Amino acid sequence: MSEAQYNLLDPALDPLRTLGPHLKNGFINHAPMAAEALVAMGQGALAKSWVKANRGNILPANDSAPLDVSELEGAVGDPRRQDAWRSFFHHRLVRGPWEPVLDQWADRLAPGLFAAAAHGIIRVGHGVRALRVEDTPLRRRELAEGLALWAGSYQPLVTHRVDDSPTFSPKEALAKVPLVPLTHRRNEGAITTALEQLPHAQGFAEVISLVDVSGDLPALANEIASEFAQVFLDRVHTPLTAIVFTHAITGVAAILNIAPNVKEETARKLLSYGWQTAAGLHSAYSEFPAPGPGVLPPDSPNEIPVHAAQHGDDHVIKLSEACLRFYEATGDERFLMVPGHARAMLPENPVCALREK
Repeated sequence: MSEAQYNLLDPALDPLRTLGPHLKNGFINHAPMAAEALVAMGQGALAKSWVKANRGNILPANDSAPLDVSELEGAVGDPRRQDAWRSFFHHRLVRGPWEPVLDQWADRLAPGLFAAAAHGIIRVGHGVRALRVEDTPLRRRELAEGLALWAGSYQPLVTHRVDDSPTFSPKEALAKVPLVPLTHRRNEGAITTALEQLPHAQGFAEVISLVDVSGDLPALANEIASEFAQVFLDRVHTPLTAIVFTHAITGVAAILNIAPNVKEETARKLLSYGWQTAAGLHSAYSEFPAPGPGVLPPDSPNEIPVHAAQHGDDHVIKLSEACLRFYEATGDERFLMVPGHARAMLPENPVCALREK
């Protein structure tokens, strides 16, 4: 991560202050997350122009009275209360320490980590990392926006914890994840719709118990990410599957961003549900064998940020940054192969690759 570049982040975030969490097509606004990822990769000079090129597709934010404390539980997972959640978290985070608010709500919302296809926790992760570098109003706003998206879109997956069941390494556990039968798949639309079919994968509810999260948390997170890097290389064969399996890697990266600023038990809870979410994506979308192209050769670590910025796709940018961090932590060359595979699958966004004049 290039902390020296973070003075370029707030000018990129400023044009987003009046905009909400969704695009005109109903998908999620990735602009603030992509801007932070560009900064973290040392491509901060492009962050402002990237946002400028993309902001026209984002719906404006709507004003709303904040939720009352008595309304909170009933509003979790209610997308109709999204604007009220935004107001609630903006009020909570305008002053005072932000870490206790993060810990309280990360713990409460962990079972619904899949919210908005994991974009809630991913946006929170980008916001938290930026706040650790410097506490500014715009970065607090980012944390508030991420928590609001997570709370309003809260979506737990089918879950049944099995006490005293045997546990496995992420690689062994992944081999035991049941797949949604092809006849029950609904993969032509939203990722959230696809994962609503997980009850058809017999035994998926118990998947959360396959991995023991009580050990070295960063090491386990890195291992989970490594296995889903392999899933990406093996199973990505269309633009949709590239987007889907991007979230398996960036979701784990978000947990590592959050972990230093929450209680240990909260971090382990997040990792447990993070594993479940990544396994859910595998269950709903993986095909054996995948009918895709062969794996592309690895980039060098220095090439990945440049290629991501030149390509311009928001998922490519966020995935490339996460892969760089995982490679630095593990030395696993698969993380140098995934970004090129993503670029080959996803269309370029050339207007976003314009250099700042």
